[in-house]
Amino acid sequence: MGAIEGVRRLVRAVGAIGLALVAVLAVTACTPAPPQPQADPAAEPGPSLWRVSDEDSVVWLFGSVHVLPRAVAWRSARVLDAFAAADALYLETQTDAAAAAIVARLLEEEGTLPPAARLTDRLSAQSAARLRELAATLDIDVAVLERMRPWRAALTLSTAFLAKQGHAAEAGVERALEALAAESGTPVRYFETPQAQIRLFGRLSHQAEIAFLVASMRQIQDESADAERLDVLWASGRSDELGALLMRMIDEAGPELADALIHERNAAWADEIDTVLQGEGAAFVAVGAAHMVGESGLPARLAARGYAVEGP
Repeated sequence: MGAIEGVRRLVRAVGAIGLALVAVLAVTACTPAPPQPQADPAAEPGPSLWRVSDEDSVVWLFGSVHVLPRAVAWRSARVLDAFAAADALYLETQTDAAAAAIVARLLEEEGTLPPAARLTDRLSAQSAARLRELAATLDIDVAVLERMRPWRAALTLSTAFLAKQGHAAEAGVERALEALAAESGTPVRYFETPQAQIRLFGRLSHQAEIAFLVASMRQIQDESADAERLDVLWASGRSDELGALLMRMIDEAGPELADALIHERNAAWADEIDTVLQGEGAAFVAVGAAHMVGESGLPARLAARGYAVEGP
């Protein structure tokens, strides 16, 4: 598969933030991974997992990575046991073919510049030169990027880079969890629609879009090794180091992007998880690892509401 086809398959429904967060926020693809219910000894101790509880209910919080190299081992016994004990699986958004088609359409409708407008006309000379250089390196026709709004160009470059590094949506966490849910009959519920995810980008200011693109390009060129480092930190459960790296990369993209794609969504999801905890039973919540980070992360928000939080 060529790099541009890898981009098309990953970008069909990306909801992510540049080099770091394309790998840790939502994506939609069409092909589920085969079920792999057995724990992988190579995964131990495995990625971070939080247990949130009250007297009669439990929610497991799992910070996922949506595009991964196929060789990454992450199915620890602890993760699979928590999933098996859950009455429902909660994910960010749908990941089927219908959702992918919706996102592909919205990317065109909301991520395309007006007629006769060019992306490089909106960039500094240095950033325009970097865009052309990256397009050549990643086998992307720069004329295609010229028609894109800055946020869509940032996603396209980042997903192309990750595809070239061997990351695949089919190897991501959601594919495996959805396959396990289908096999076990576990209901799957979603926090957001694909439309809502793409429209998060559409409402960004021009300045925020440009900052997102500039930060993404710099990270791809200057810190390409961080993609592999993120995978290693996540799979080995080194949540403090992972959080520090993610927050540095997110902060570079600017506060408006972080608010729209991380903090505001965390607040809404914490409300929904609170409702789940007010009932009975157990749920397994898998959302991008960036949503577990820091004082505004889901574990901290739920602890502030008085729930017992154990982990990671």
